[in-house]
Amino acid sequence: MGLKNLFIALLIPLLGFANFNIEKINEILSLIRRDGNTIRYFSSKKWFISKLSVSKAKGIDDADVIIFPTSKDVNRSIIVDSYDRLKRDKSSIGAIYMKKGRTQILFVDERLNRDGFSIPQEFRDRYEQYIIKECHLRELCLFK
Repeated sequence: MGLKNLFIALLIPLLGFANFNIEKINEILSLIRRDGNTIRYFSSKKWFISKLSVSKAKGIDDADVIIFPTSKDVNRSIIVDSYDRLKRDKSSIGAIYMKKGRTQILFVDERLNRDGFSIPQEFRDRYEQYIIKECHLRELCLFK
């Protein structure tokens, strides 16, 4: 019985760090606009989308952005669940993932612009750590 209690005692702190920072995600996603309008998000991951307070679409066809798509044949802008997928998948505009127990949120500036999305200028300075240039996804980048 002692080994079981030790296992549980070690596992509980790990699970506490395995949750996304939903407040931070809501804050960033609510800033993104298309033609000055808020955008609607969809995800088949009900456990995730149900926690968000951003504008949600009822289905894929009504959404502007798909979060964590399960199919590769999506003809919408997508937000992926890892940095590696962000690098590989050129149709993705950003990524939301966990790294060392912390929520990571990244958007690629050129991809946002390509798909008609923007973050209002008044928020750009405050949230600049979440926006990267395309070249930062490569080994060598000459931009800051």
